[in-house]
Amino acid sequence: MDATAQLQDTEQRTADLAARVAALQAEQARLRAELDRDSAEVAPMLPLAARLARYPADTLLAAPLPPDRAITGLLVVRGLSARLEQQAGAIRVRRAELARLDDDLTHEGARLADLRRQQAAQRDVVARAAQRARAAQRQSSSAATLADRQVEDAARQASSLQDAVSRIEALEQAAEDRLERAAQQAARAHRADEAAAAHARAQAIAQGPGPGLTAPPAGTPAGRGAPVPGTIVTAWGGSTEAGPATGITYAPPSGATVRAPCAGQVDFAGPFRSYGQMAILDCGRHYRFVLAGLGALAISTGQTLAKGAPVGHMPDWAGQAGRPTLFVQLRQGGTAIDPAPFL
Repeated sequence: MDATAQLQDTEQRTADLAARVAALQAEQARLRAELDRDSAEVAPMLPLAARLARYPADTLLAAPLPPDRAITGLLVVRGLSARLEQQAGAIRVRRAELARLDDDLTHEGARLADLRRQQAAQRDVVARAAQRARAAQRQSSSAATLADRQVEDAARQASSLQDAVSRIEALEQAAEDRLERAAQQAARAHRADEAAAAHARAQAIAQGPGPGLTAPPAGTPAGRGAPVPGTIVTAWGGSTEAGPATGITYAPPSGATVRAPCAGQVDFAGPFRSYGQMAILDCGRHYRFVLAGLGALAISTGQTLAKGAPVGHMPDWAGQAGRPTLFVQLRQGGTAIDPAPFL
């Protein structure tokens, strides 16, 4: 397992353990509240119970009573004793449960601290690797070509995610058409080598910089290739304010690392509208993944990525309202398709 995959596994285990610790703390608070309530109910009866235990005859015979009232008093005392014993038993049980919870929290808290230290170390390793890859790409100048800048500019000017991908597709189609026309002109002029070269470049554009997408083998656990750990809050086709969801929305842990869901090239990397930091990855064969909602990016436009490479990380979140989410959309040409079978 590579460093980024190890980090994603650690982040998921950390999030799961943090949720368990939170549940244990909530249970601990509930038990303490119940223990305080039971103790408060018993407290007023303790002086009488203590006097009965030490001076039963004096307490019962403190004032002369008719026989019927004396018998009633004895029955009341017996009921009181049974109630006290029942409540004392409940208090003992809750105290035992609370002691067990305290032990569990101590153990799980230590595990959580270890996982968070491991996670921090792994994030440093992944961040350094991403910085080296980004620097190497810049040195090779492949991220600064005219075509890459045109693609990035087109995406920045878009009014929506769909418009961004449509503009990129239109630029590619225009480049492919120009090359095919150049190939046809060269062929008519009997320049075979020039025609073959132009046609090959046109085919390369049509193929794209990546291998395309194929569904994972049968039996692969669903979500195994998810770009981020966490839970799905909106699945493909789910109900949203804008209609059926055109992608998958994840609720990741705070600062979680986001990985590339395919091999290919970065068409766009930067802030976009209200989506926060966004990346568009060209997977080849006109498949593109859109990843929106990141807190910071570790990639540049034009950069070539392997599947599973770090793309960036989510914003930090301390548990208040407004939890950051990652929106993952897959487009084939100009059409959004369900990304789940490819993750």
